[in-house]
Amino acid sequence: MKKIISTVAVIAGLAALSGCSHVPTGSLLDGIKPGPDGKINVVTVFSHPDDETFYTGGTLIKMKKDPRVTLHIICLTNGNMDEAKENLGITKDQLGKFRKEELNLAGLVLGADSVVCLDYDDQGLEPADKGIMLKRVLDEINRKNATIIITNDPFGLSGHSDHIFCSDIAKKAFNESTAQRLYYVTMTPCRYKYNMIFALSDSKAEKSKPTIRIDISKEKKLKRLALYSHVTQANFSFWNSIAMTEDLWYSYEYFTLAGQK
Repeated sequence: MKKIISTVAVIAGLAALSGCSHVPTGSLLDGIKPGPDGKINVVTVFSHPDDETFYTGGTLIKMKKDPRVTLHIICLTNGNMDEAKENLGITKDQLGKFRKEELNLAGLVLGADSVVCLDYDDQGLEPADKGIMLKRVLDEINRKNATIIITNDPFGLSGHSDHIFCSDIAKKAFNESTAQRLYYVTMTPCRYKYNMIFALSDSKAEKSKPTIRIDISKEKKLKRLALYSHVTQANFSFWNSIAMTEDLWYSYEYFTLAGQK
């Protein structure tokens, strides 16, 4: 086990040193037109509790420093199938309840104005009715009058089927909404290779190339707090605990502009 952890740490270190310095540093708010109320409503759409913080938490914290920004988190599943349930000796229903509370706590750290969990089962997006799912997500996006929508890239960062379906639903919802921009959370090529250690499928979906990076060096402490708000994952989910450690090595988060109106 120690050998596995050491190997992962070395790979993570190499990934940390191989950022995309050629990608321009900026803000996801650049060029955005606030609504009539002067607000910029940012809506994130992710699959599992903790996805809202992995790869993007520092950016969300930074955006919330702008008084015009409201932040709304939509999470599709309750995360009830993670290995933490076996390690804790609890049922999937209990784990789902724990993880929804962890999501609320992370949202508090991130500065979210609202947190909504649609309560699908973990690993349950593929068999779910996509029409109903799209309507539920679009209703939430319209209710928040979204200006910017953020989701994971079509590859799902690690090939996870829930992530892939979430990205597709968010893209379709963006197309039907009045939101100005859609951003995919993405990574450097080296981090994609590292993430394949955790890949749950051999998906051939697109790995997005970053078009902007966000300097989160001043937001990393709060991002750490948000990540570790997901206590079951930090302490009772082996691979997720390693992934959290790895994610906190980086001082930049990467995004792809995937849609603009």
